[in-house]
Amino acid sequence: MKVFAVLMMLAAVSFASQQDASPWASGIVQGGSRAELTILDSFDIEGLTGGTVYNVGLGYDGTANLWVTEGAMQGGGTQNFIRVISLASPHTLVTTYPQYGPSGWGLRDLCFHGTYIFGSDDTVVDYYDPATGVKVGSYTCSAINPNRAQAWDGTYFYTGSFTTDVFQVTWNGVSGSTATYTTWSSAIANGGIYGAAYDADWPCMWVSTASADGVLYQLDMTGALITQFNLLPEVDTAGGCEMAPFNGESQFWVLAQADPDMVYCFDVRSLSLTPETWGSIKTLL
Repeated sequence: MKVFAVLMMLAAVSFASQQDASPWASGIVQGGSRAELTILDSFDIEGLTGGTVYNVGLGYDGTANLWVTEGAMQGGGTQNFIRVISLASPHTLVTTYPQYGPSGWGLRDLCFHGTYIFGSDDTVVDYYDPATGVKVGSYTCSAINPNRAQAWDGTYFYTGSFTTDVFQVTWNGVSGSTATYTTWSSAIANGGIYGAAYDADWPCMWVSTASADGVLYQLDMTGALITQFNLLPEVDTAGGCEMAPFNGESQFWVLAQADPDMVYCFDVRSLSLTPETWGSIKTLL
Protein backbone atom coordinates (compact mmCIF):
# COMPACT_ATOMS: atom_id res chain seq x y z
CA MET A 1 0.00 0.00 0.00
CA LYS A 2 2.83 2.40 0.86
CA VAL A 3 4.53 1.65 -2.47
CA PHE A 4 1.25 2.33 -4.31
CA ALA A 5 0.81 5.63 -2.47
CA VAL A 6 4.35 6.71 -3.35
CA LEU A 7 3.80 5.81 -7.01
CA MET A 8 0.57 7.79 -7.09
CA MET A 9 2.31 10.79 -5.50
CA LEU A 10 5.15 10.64 -8.05
CA ALA A 11 2.65 10.40 -10.89
CA ALA A 12 0.84 13.48 -9.58
CA VAL A 13 4.10 15.42 -9.32
CA SER A 14 5.07 14.35 -12.86
CA PHE A 15 1.73 15.51 -14.29
CA ALA A 16 1.89 18.78 -12.36
CA SER A 17 5.29 19.50 -13.94
CA GLN A 18 3.55 19.33 -17.33
CA GLN A 19 1.26 22.21 -16.34
CA ASP A 20 2.06 25.90 -16.14
CA ALA A 21 -0.14 26.22 -13.06
CA SER A 22 -0.64 28.98 -10.54
CA PRO A 23 1.23 28.59 -7.22
CA TRP A 24 -2.04 29.70 -5.60
CA ALA A 25 -3.82 26.51 -6.66
CA SER A 26 -6.82 26.33 -4.36
CA GLY A 27 -7.24 22.56 -4.37
CA ILE A 28 -10.99 23.06 -4.07
CA VAL A 29 -12.97 20.45 -5.98
CA GLN A 30 -16.30 21.91 -7.03
CA GLY A 31 -19.30 19.65 -7.44
CA GLY A 32 -20.97 18.60 -10.67
CA SER A 33 -20.42 15.98 -13.34
CA ARG A 34 -20.04 18.50 -16.17
CA ALA A 35 -19.11 22.12 -16.78
CA GLU A 36 -21.73 24.78 -16.11
CA LEU A 37 -21.43 26.02 -19.70
CA THR A 38 -22.48 23.88 -22.66
CA ILE A 39 -19.62 22.38 -24.69
CA LEU A 40 -20.06 23.08 -28.40
CA ASP A 41 -16.80 21.63 -29.69
CA SER A 42 -13.49 20.19 -28.52
CA PHE A 43 -10.30 18.62 -29.80
CA ASP A 44 -7.19 16.85 -28.50
CA ILE A 45 -4.17 19.09 -29.21
CA GLU A 46 -1.57 16.37 -28.74
CA GLY A 47 -3.45 13.98 -31.00
CA LEU A 48 -3.67 16.56 -33.79
CA THR A 49 -0.12 17.92 -33.61
CA GLY A 50 1.89 14.88 -32.52
CA GLY A 51 3.75 17.35 -30.30
CA THR A 52 4.57 17.53 -26.61
CA VAL A 53 2.38 17.84 -23.52
CA TYR A 54 3.46 21.46 -22.89
CA ASN A 55 0.63 23.31 -24.65
CA VAL A 56 -0.46 26.54 -22.94
CA GLY A 57 -1.53 29.47 -25.14
CA LEU A 58 -4.53 29.93 -27.41
CA GLY A 59 -5.36 32.60 -29.99
CA TYR A 60 -7.43 33.22 -33.12
CA ASP A 61 -6.00 34.61 -36.36
CA GLY A 62 -9.16 36.48 -37.33
CA THR A 63 -9.91 34.26 -40.31
CA ALA A 64 -10.02 30.47 -40.12
CA ASN A 65 -7.50 29.17 -37.61
CA LEU A 66 -6.63 28.85 -33.94
CA TRP A 67 -3.06 29.27 -32.74
CA VAL A 68 -1.77 27.04 -29.92
CA THR A 69 1.57 27.75 -28.25
CA GLU A 70 3.68 24.74 -27.33
CA GLY A 71 6.50 25.13 -24.81
CA ALA A 72 8.52 22.12 -25.94
CA MET A 73 11.67 23.58 -24.39
CA GLN A 74 10.06 23.16 -20.97
CA GLY A 75 10.34 19.41 -21.59
CA GLY A 76 13.95 19.53 -22.84
CA GLY A 77 13.28 20.36 -26.48
CA THR A 78 15.39 22.78 -28.50
CA GLN A 79 12.55 24.89 -29.94
CA ASN A 80 9.14 26.19 -28.90
CA PHE A 81 6.35 26.13 -31.47
CA ILE A 82 3.13 27.73 -32.61
CA ARG A 83 0.65 25.15 -33.89
CA VAL A 84 -1.90 26.50 -36.36
CA ILE A 85 -5.10 24.42 -36.22
CA SER A 86 -8.18 24.82 -38.38
CA LEU A 87 -11.13 26.37 -36.56
CA ALA A 88 -13.71 24.33 -38.43
CA SER A 89 -14.38 20.72 -37.53
CA PRO A 90 -12.88 18.26 -38.29
CA HIS A 91 -9.92 20.16 -36.89
CA THR A 92 -6.59 19.62 -38.62
CA LEU A 93 -3.03 20.82 -38.18
CA VAL A 94 -2.56 23.52 -40.86
CA THR A 95 1.08 24.38 -40.22
CA THR A 96 3.70 24.86 -37.52
CA TYR A 97 5.75 28.01 -36.88
CA PRO A 98 8.74 28.46 -34.57
CA GLN A 99 8.56 30.87 -31.66
CA TYR A 100 11.29 33.46 -32.07
CA GLY A 101 13.28 33.67 -28.86
CA PRO A 102 11.05 32.60 -25.94
CA SER A 103 12.44 29.72 -23.88
CA GLY A 104 10.93 27.55 -21.13
CA TRP A 105 7.14 27.59 -21.49
CA GLY A 106 7.46 30.18 -24.26
CA LEU A 107 4.56 32.38 -25.33
CA ARG A 108 1.48 32.01 -23.12
CA ASP A 109 -1.94 33.43 -23.93
CA LEU A 110 -2.44 35.09 -27.33
CA CYS A 111 -4.70 37.78 -28.75
CA PHE A 112 -5.46 39.18 -32.21
CA HIS A 113 -5.79 42.95 -32.58
CA GLY A 114 -6.97 43.06 -36.18
CA THR A 115 -3.53 42.89 -37.79
CA TYR A 116 -1.12 40.94 -35.59
CA ILE A 117 -1.20 38.21 -32.94
CA PHE A 118 0.36 39.15 -29.59
CA GLY A 119 1.92 36.94 -26.92
CA SER A 120 4.56 37.06 -24.19
CA ASP A 121 6.82 34.89 -22.03
CA ASP A 122 8.15 37.71 -19.82
CA THR A 123 7.83 41.52 -19.79
CA VAL A 124 8.36 41.69 -23.56
CA VAL A 125 5.23 41.22 -25.68
CA ASP A 126 5.97 39.91 -29.18
CA TYR A 127 3.68 40.24 -32.16
CA TYR A 128 3.46 37.97 -35.19
CA ASP A 129 2.06 38.20 -38.70
CA PRO A 130 -0.78 35.64 -38.75
CA ALA A 131 -0.33 35.08 -42.50
CA THR A 132 3.33 34.06 -42.29
CA GLY A 133 4.05 33.24 -38.64
CA VAL A 134 6.94 35.72 -38.70
CA LYS A 135 7.68 37.83 -35.63
CA VAL A 136 7.19 41.47 -36.65
CA GLY A 137 8.11 43.36 -33.49
CA SER A 138 7.69 43.69 -29.74
CA TYR A 139 7.04 46.13 -26.92
CA THR A 140 7.83 46.12 -23.21
CA CYS A 141 5.15 45.95 -20.52
CA SER A 142 6.31 45.81 -16.90
CA ALA A 143 2.84 45.34 -15.40
CA ILE A 144 3.76 41.78 -14.44
CA ASN A 145 6.22 39.05 -15.39
CA PRO A 146 5.25 37.23 -17.48
CA ASN A 147 2.42 39.03 -19.30
CA ARG A 148 0.52 35.72 -19.39
CA ALA A 149 -3.00 36.81 -20.28
CA GLN A 150 -3.47 38.81 -23.49
CA ALA A 151 -6.67 40.51 -24.66
CA TRP A 152 -7.51 43.49 -26.91
CA ASP A 153 -10.77 45.43 -26.79
CA GLY A 154 -10.14 47.66 -29.80
CA THR A 155 -8.45 50.38 -27.73
CA TYR A 156 -6.47 48.76 -24.91
CA PHE A 157 -4.57 45.55 -24.25
CA TYR A 158 -5.18 43.62 -21.01
CA THR A 159 -2.80 41.34 -19.17
CA GLY A 160 -2.41 39.49 -15.87
CA SER A 161 -0.55 36.54 -14.39
CA PHE A 162 -1.13 34.40 -11.29
CA THR A 163 -2.48 37.25 -9.14
CA THR A 164 -5.92 38.76 -8.54
CA ASP A 165 -5.15 41.75 -10.80
CA VAL A 166 -5.92 42.41 -14.46
CA PHE A 167 -3.99 45.32 -15.97
CA GLN A 168 -5.14 47.65 -18.74
CA VAL A 169 -2.25 48.42 -21.10
CA THR A 170 -1.76 51.40 -23.42
CA TRP A 171 0.75 50.88 -26.24
CA ASN A 172 1.69 53.50 -28.84
CA GLY A 173 2.04 50.99 -31.67
CA VAL A 174 5.81 51.45 -32.03
CA SER A 175 8.00 48.35 -31.89
CA GLY A 176 10.64 48.62 -29.18
CA SER A 177 8.66 51.09 -27.10
CA THR A 178 7.45 50.71 -23.52
CA ALA A 179 3.73 50.53 -22.76
CA THR A 180 2.02 52.15 -19.80
CA TYR A 181 -0.50 50.33 -17.60
CA THR A 182 -2.98 50.68 -14.76
CA THR A 183 -4.65 48.12 -12.51
CA TRP A 184 -8.05 47.65 -14.16
CA SER A 185 -9.56 44.91 -11.95
CA SER A 186 -8.74 42.98 -8.77
CA ALA A 187 -11.71 40.64 -9.06
CA ILE A 188 -9.93 37.33 -9.82
CA ALA A 189 -10.29 35.82 -6.37
CA ASN A 190 -8.38 32.57 -6.98
CA GLY A 191 -5.21 34.40 -8.10
CA GLY A 192 -4.76 32.13 -11.08
CA ILE A 193 -5.07 34.43 -14.11
CA TYR A 194 -3.87 32.70 -17.27
CA GLY A 195 -5.91 33.89 -20.26
CA ALA A 196 -8.23 36.74 -21.14
CA ALA A 197 -10.68 37.21 -23.99
CA TYR A 198 -12.68 40.31 -24.88
CA ASP A 199 -16.29 39.52 -25.80
CA ALA A 200 -17.65 42.39 -27.89
CA ASP A 201 -21.21 41.02 -27.85
CA TRP A 202 -21.76 41.78 -24.15
CA PRO A 203 -19.28 43.55 -23.92
CA CYS A 204 -17.29 41.81 -21.19
CA MET A 205 -13.96 40.18 -20.41
CA TRP A 206 -13.62 36.44 -19.83
CA VAL A 207 -10.66 35.39 -17.64
CA SER A 208 -9.45 31.78 -17.55
CA THR A 209 -7.48 30.59 -14.53
CA ALA A 210 -4.94 27.91 -13.64
CA SER A 211 -5.66 27.40 -9.94
CA ALA A 212 -6.94 23.82 -10.31
CA ASP A 213 -10.48 24.80 -9.29
CA GLY A 214 -11.99 25.18 -12.76
CA VAL A 215 -13.17 28.78 -12.29
CA LEU A 216 -13.89 31.04 -15.26
CA TYR A 217 -14.52 34.70 -14.41
CA GLN A 218 -16.73 37.15 -16.32
CA LEU A 219 -15.98 40.85 -15.80
CA ASP A 220 -17.79 43.90 -17.11
CA MET A 221 -15.70 46.52 -18.89
CA THR A 222 -15.20 48.53 -15.71
CA GLY A 223 -13.41 45.50 -14.24
CA ALA A 224 -16.25 44.53 -11.90
CA LEU A 225 -17.22 40.88 -11.49
CA ILE A 226 -20.42 39.87 -13.29
CA THR A 227 -20.29 36.21 -12.32
CA GLN A 228 -18.13 33.09 -12.44
CA PHE A 229 -18.58 29.60 -13.89
CA ASN A 230 -17.34 26.15 -12.99
CA LEU A 231 -15.64 24.44 -15.96
CA LEU A 232 -14.90 21.21 -14.10
CA PRO A 233 -14.33 18.43 -14.88
CA GLU A 234 -13.27 19.34 -18.41
CA VAL A 235 -11.08 22.34 -17.49
CA ASP A 236 -9.57 22.41 -14.00
CA THR A 237 -6.29 24.12 -14.96
CA ALA A 238 -6.81 26.39 -17.93
CA GLY A 239 -4.32 27.88 -20.33
CA GLY A 240 -5.08 30.71 -22.72
CA CYS A 241 -8.52 31.61 -24.05
CA GLU A 242 -10.06 33.48 -26.97
CA MET A 243 -13.32 34.47 -28.62
CA ALA A 244 -13.73 32.87 -32.05
CA PRO A 245 -16.60 31.83 -34.32
CA PHE A 246 -18.65 28.67 -33.95
CA ASN A 247 -21.60 28.22 -36.31
CA GLY A 248 -21.64 31.91 -37.09
CA GLU A 249 -21.58 33.15 -33.48
CA SER A 250 -18.69 34.41 -31.39
CA GLN A 251 -18.08 31.81 -28.67
CA PHE A 252 -15.58 31.20 -25.89
CA TRP A 253 -12.63 28.87 -26.62
CA VAL A 254 -10.19 27.81 -23.89
CA LEU A 255 -7.17 25.54 -23.61
CA ALA A 256 -7.21 22.89 -20.88
CA GLN A 257 -3.85 21.82 -19.46
CA ALA A 258 -4.92 18.24 -19.03
CA ASP A 259 -4.03 14.69 -20.05
CA PRO A 260 -4.16 15.07 -22.99
CA ASP A 261 -4.12 18.84 -23.50
CA MET A 262 -7.45 19.89 -24.99
CA VAL A 263 -9.25 22.88 -26.47
CA TYR A 264 -12.95 23.39 -25.63
CA CYS A 265 -15.50 25.73 -27.12
CA PHE A 266 -18.18 26.78 -24.61
CA ASP A 267 -21.52 28.40 -25.38
CA VAL A 268 -21.65 31.90 -23.89
CA ARG A 269 -24.40 33.19 -26.17
CA SER A 270 -27.17 31.21 -24.45
CA LEU A 271 -26.61 32.40 -20.89
CA SER A 272 -29.72 33.27 -18.89
CA LEU A 273 -28.29 36.72 -18.10
CA THR A 274 -28.20 38.37 -21.51
CA PRO A 275 -26.10 41.42 -22.39
CA GLU A 276 -29.28 43.47 -22.53
CA THR A 277 -30.37 42.31 -19.06
CA TRP A 278 -26.94 43.02 -17.62
CA GLY A 279 -27.03 46.50 -19.14
CA SER A 280 -30.39 47.15 -17.46
CA ILE A 281 -29.05 45.94 -14.10
CA LYS A 282 -26.02 48.24 -14.37
CA THR A 283 -28.34 51.17 -15.13
CA LEU A 284 -30.34 50.45 -11.98
CA LEU A 285 -27.16 50.29 -9.93
